[in-house]
Amino acid sequence: MIDTYLWQELVVFAKTGTLAKTAETLHITQPSVTRGLQKLEETLGVSLFDHQPNKLTLTTIGELAVQEGEQILQRQQLAIKKIRNFADQEDVIKIASTAPGPLLLLNRLSVAQLNTTQNLLDTDNVIKSLLNNRFTGIISNQEIQNKDIESVYLGRAFYN
Repeated sequence: MIDTYLWQELVVFAKTGTLAKTAETLHITQPSVTRGLQKLEETLGVSLFDHQPNKLTLTTIGELAVQEGEQILQRQQLAIKKIRNFADQEDVIKIASTAPGPLLLLNRLSVAQLNTTQNLLDTDNVIKSLLNNRFTGIISNQEIQNKDIESVYLGRAFYN
């Protein structure tokens, strides 16, 4: 397994373009960056850099490694966010709504372990918020079509 800091060094190098700026950005020494990038090359078993006098550039393989590293780092941040959101829900039921009425009613109820959002949730963020464990439940004006989410219709429409 490749340590996260090695991917981070590679991604920052791709953005900054130099070892010195990479080290400065990550608040570590330049020799540490050099050793880290060498370790990454050794671990992957490929050459990520074109070494020229006073210049280090990414090879095409290095550019692919940067793309993969960015995805790994993004996925890790998403996992951390999901885990923290889930942990937050262990003690409190978090309810959101796409309409103001249900929130007004829920806010009047004094249930100890109920936490409602103060802002309305955008309907485009309903599925994402549930999948990322941001909320325990969401009251929406539309049925949710997703294989990982159970959507239950509560109520009926009255027509004249």
